[in-house]
Amino acid sequence: EEVRPREIEDPDPVNRPWVEWTQEEGTGVKTSDEIEEFQTKDEDPVQLRFSMSRKRRLFRQNTPHVGIARFFDAESVETEDFKPYRDPQFKEQVEMGPGVYGTRFLLRDKASNCVPVTNESSTQSERFRLVNSMVQYYPIVSEPEEEEREGIDQAVLEMLQRTLPGCHQALLTNATFKVFEDDLASLGDEETLGNTSDNAIREYTSPFTDINYSKNKTISAIDWMPDAKGVVAVACVDSAPLDEQVGSDGKVHASHILIWNFKDPIHPQMVLEAPSDVFCFRFNPKNSDLLCAGCASGQVIYWELSDAKQKAKGKSGNAEEDQESNTEVQSIKYALASTIEGSHRRAVSNICWLPPGKEVHARTGTLVPPTTSGGVSQQMVSLAPDGMLLFWDLRVTKDDKNGAVLWTPIYRILMNSLEFSGDLAGTQLCLNPAEEGEDATKFHIGTEAGELVEGSWTLPEDKDEASTFIQKSNTSHFGSIVAVQRSPFFDDTIMTVGDWTFNLHRSGASEPSVRSSFAPTYLTTGRFSPTRPGVTYTGRADGSIDVWDLMDRSHEPSLVHNVGPAAVTALEFWGDPGGNLQLLAVGDQQGTLHVLEIPRNLRRAIPLELQSVEDLLNRELSRVHYMETRLKFRTQELSVKEAEDEELRAAAAEAAAKAAAALQAAREAAEAEAAALADDKADVKEEEEEEQEGQAKLDKADEAVEATYRALEAAYREKVGMDPK
Repeated sequence: EEVRPREIEDPDPVNRPWVEWTQEEGTGVKTSDEIEEFQTKDEDPVQLRFSMSRKRRLFRQNTPHVGIARFFDAESVETEDFKPYRDPQFKEQVEMGPGVYGTRFLLRDKASNCVPVTNESSTQSERFRLVNSMVQYYPIVSEPEEEEREGIDQAVLEMLQRTLPGCHQALLTNATFKVFEDDLASLGDEETLGNTSDNAIREYTSPFTDINYSKNKTISAIDWMPDAKGVVAVACVDSAPLDEQVGSDGKVHASHILIWNFKDPIHPQMVLEAPSDVFCFRFNPKNSDLLCAGCASGQVIYWELSDAKQKAKGKSGNAEEDQESNTEVQSIKYALASTIEGSHRRAVSNICWLPPGKEVHARTGTLVPPTTSGGVSQQMVSLAPDGMLLFWDLRVTKDDKNGAVLWTPIYRILMNSLEFSGDLAGTQLCLNPAEEGEDATKFHIGTEAGELVEGSWTLPEDKDEASTFIQKSNTSHFGSIVAVQRSPFFDDTIMTVGDWTFNLHRSGASEPSVRSSFAPTYLTTGRFSPTRPGVTYTGRADGSIDVWDLMDRSHEPSLVHNVGPAAVTALEFWGDPGGNLQLLAVGDQQGTLHVLEIPRNLRRAIPLELQSVEDLLNRELSRVHYMETRLKFRTQELSVKEAEDEELRAAAAEAAAKAAAALQAAREAAEAEAAALADDKADVKEEEEEEQEGQAKLDKADEAVEATYRALEAAYREKVGMDPK
């Protein structure tokens, strides 16, 4: 028996021309004719079709004229006859043949039998006409000899047989062990270990309040003692209503700064007396024995606490035993106070110590090499809403004629607002950390009008009459700015808190790079996290703290912690050098000091957080620059458009003026022509009247001549004896 050749696929299928084939040349039936016989064709391609449509907005609506479109089965089917109809608008087309009116299929004799068949279906696609198609192919065969020549190499087959068991064993091993999975990744983050309560903010100690000095008062400022653990100072001011404050104006009103120790939450360790309410104070960062404060009277005062600390330790030198047994509160009077004449005209809103590497010249305000020993700064700077920035030096004092010590500022500048008239009403101050160069004398100030201004306390060398201490200004809040702080991780990033939002400003941008969403209540204060670059804390007027984590979300706070029923007025961080403990001191409007412990997930930075936050700020800065460029471009386009509109308006006005002038000229020409025509008519009328008068005169002369002739004729007839007529 003959071996049938094996059919193989064409490795390179291509479209080839149709080849007509018959069994016997000239006697058989063609392949195309056979295909035609198997096809079913409609004699009349024109079919009766129905189309029902409705506007999308009317779906499922009960309109007054149409109602709700619904399909249902009819009880009976009515049939109608469609009679032939010839449209009179079509004329006979001679070129298409006799009896053709417009189209070959205009008249049709067709009978249809309608059957009651219903169908429920829905579709949003179009139906395409079915097309009969065909293809001609023939198998590609190969001879057995070719198959033998193209067979698989025996060496390759042996190699595959040898490696098959090893590959099978490797596949089984991979199915048993996940060799590409990181085993350490399944351990999770350290912050997720333990109870969920470890990730919540909680009270570290019981609240601090004193019935004599802080109850029903407002905590205006908080600061931790630098070289002591568990010691925090708070300033308490009177929270009386405005009418009571006006009634007590001019009277002596003492205020206090309370220094609390965690070992005794009932009695303050020290009480510092002040001549008036203290709105701001700061410990010296290098020497906690020095403390300066700003008062409501505009004065700047400072205390020397070394003797009080020694007294608190006691004679035995055991501070713990003495503090537990001794409940008597030490009252300490200020060591030095500035004069009223040389101080601010309004309440001091912020005060800070100059860094140890900076020292201001007494006359010019320029930076000079430090003259202090031990790296302890002796100079400070104060700010008030009166527009003045005053520099103080603890070593520069003088005596009056009565022997009293007079303390006045060594250098002062007066600042004016760039966007508003009058003095710059500063509320918060932030110095530049640079110690050399032009940036060393720069500062940022938040104002009562919601401005963040950047300036320098020294004027440039090539100054002119227009030179000012304020260099830049932008309005970022609707109300007064209550907090300004530079990021501890990015020197060019500053946070401002005011009204219902907090903003992050980058140097080189005219508006904030990051704006928070609006809080439900007023924001009263705010602080950066000292250990996490992307975390900020803001205090609210309803007694809560919003924790914003930019690594988690940016449209809302990641955590809202309720501190108490009174408004939060002050926030200040303290951190353990080892990083195992971080405390947040919170002061409220009722004079209560709360100390909160920050959980690990909020005090420990996540991997690559610094780089991620920097990338976020850079992207937002690029967005701000792009918006500024687009705003300038759009402003330029608007000015060009306005100029074009003005030219079009001028051209239209000129064309209208020309048209009006032409109309006026035409009107005047028409009036002149009408006047000339009237004059011509009057002249013609006068000529006619004169002609009529002349004709009348001629008629009268003719009548007289005729009468004379008649009389002469009658006389002649009578003379000759003729009969007169």
